[in-house]
Amino acid sequence: MKFSTSVILSLLLASLMLNSCSDLSTSVKDTALGEAEMNDPEAGMRTLAPSYSLMKDMLAAHNWLNNLQGVSSMEQIVPFRGGTDWFDGGRFFEMHQHNWTPQHVTIIDVWGNSTQGIGRATLAEKTIIEGSGNTALIAEARGVKTVYNYYLLDLWNIAFENLPENVGSEQMSTIYKNGDAVDYLLSELDEIQDQLPTVEEVGEIRFTRSAAIGYKARLHLNRGVYSDRYADQFQFGQQDMEAVIDYTTQLIESGDFSLETENYFYLFGKENEGNSEIIFSFNQEAEAGGRHHIGYFHASRDRFASPEYIKTGSDGGALTQEFFDMWEGERDDPRYFHRFIPDGGSVAPQDFRWNRGVQIGQQYGILPNSSFTDWLRDPNGDLLILPLTDYSRSGKLMNYTREVGLTEDNDHITGARSLKWDLDRTTAGSSSSINIPILRLGEVYLMRAEAKAWLGDWQGALQDINTLRAARGARQLESSELTNTDDLFREYLFEMYHEHWTRTFQIRLGKWEESWRDKNSTDKNKRIFPIPQQAIDASGGLLEQNNGY
Repeated sequence: MKFSTSVILSLLLASLMLNSCSDLSTSVKDTALGEAEMNDPEAGMRTLAPSYSLMKDMLAAHNWLNNLQGVSSMEQIVPFRGGTDWFDGGRFFEMHQHNWTPQHVTIIDVWGNSTQGIGRATLAEKTIIEGSGNTALIAEARGVKTVYNYYLLDLWNIAFENLPENVGSEQMSTIYKNGDAVDYLLSELDEIQDQLPTVEEVGEIRFTRSAAIGYKARLHLNRGVYSDRYADQFQFGQQDMEAVIDYTTQLIESGDFSLETENYFYLFGKENEGNSEIIFSFNQEAEAGGRHHIGYFHASRDRFASPEYIKTGSDGGALTQEFFDMWEGERDDPRYFHRFIPDGGSVAPQDFRWNRGVQIGQQYGILPNSSFTDWLRDPNGDLLILPLTDYSRSGKLMNYTREVGLTEDNDHITGARSLKWDLDRTTAGSSSSINIPILRLGEVYLMRAEAKAWLGDWQGALQDINTLRAARGARQLESSELTNTDDLFREYLFEMYHEHWTRTFQIRLGKWEESWRDKNSTDKNKRIFPIPQQAIDASGGLLEQNNGY
């Protein structure tokens, strides 16, 4: 389908206006560079920065991608926590029950940020072309567009081709769907790959050649889904699976990356900056508004994260019973839980941090004194580690249960919690300087294993899964334990839970129409989201709504 660029820009502007006025003013400021600034050698990189910055809300917020990809899936649930409403328009309930509409606020937010991201990257590309003409930066701008387009394709079955030479003109741009969108994005990545910088040159917080290779692997792996969204059974073609194996092997054997072996949870805390496992990551700086709502969304109000600042949880989400039960027999896996503090006793202030992973049962941590002027300490000045109580809400001991639902088993202690993501103890409030991985080597091993499995090479798949498990310190699987897509899905969740991909895994592996507590929908139309009604209204009839909405 063809669109004039003026229509595309109108859609981008309409999406942008759905967000706050402060976002609009920032966008204008960031992309309107004067002649003096463009003569600065660093101008190109400064021009790209606003394109990257829009990933922050999508990745760090608890109610953006986390809602679309996690709460919609069998991974997370957000009960009322003893009340009767979150007063959020049903944002979490509708998502978990698969009752969303084109007016759903999260759908509007993520669509808006994704289309804005494409617009900003296109303007950056145009500015660089007209300024320094730096080939690597131009390629990087196109790579950033691909990142946003990938989210649009995965979530809405759509990708925009927005060309810099057409900005402000009546020239026709193109919108792609289904397999055509996959082909378009692959062609973009093929064109720019050799022009991109390497991770050795610019680090993992920029879109590099390695990131392009990883995204090509993702596209080939998901082509069977993206080409036929409503199929009874997806087709994973030999050519695509061989491409996945080729691209993932390139990354594995490149020598640029290696699996984290010391502590899995270092990938999701301050230790992840420069980590050799991470291929592509969103860079966060507290001074630039970095935040980490996904880090505290599951934690209770009276769980304190830092002896330097009063940082607590929000008592929102939980892990579903079904997700918790998947770990039965695997709770010794270091990805399930890692202990940093004891259940009782004391620790030196510099050694305090939350235990990480899945939290169940009685919780322990630090507590303030009655005047909130200091923490409770032992005679040596170390922090006392004490049983926690949900003082702010229920007054009950903070003893998390397996059972959790939307309308029953929905009080302040129900449901296991995910503390996979660390909180930044060096910053106040919800601010954070912890980077957020978007693509890492652990996923690359899983993709290669899955591609081998689709080609019938389950032994090869087992080798990749066990290589990953060995790096994590988990037990090795027997061949009888990896024979079907249920087994593959389990390995994906063990490795990549709470990273904004569970919905995608469920759809690809045929588990999206299954039931879990408080979700019984079997509607195939729910495999993709509706385009926000505001965007359709602004398109003059050129955007068509997805099936079933």
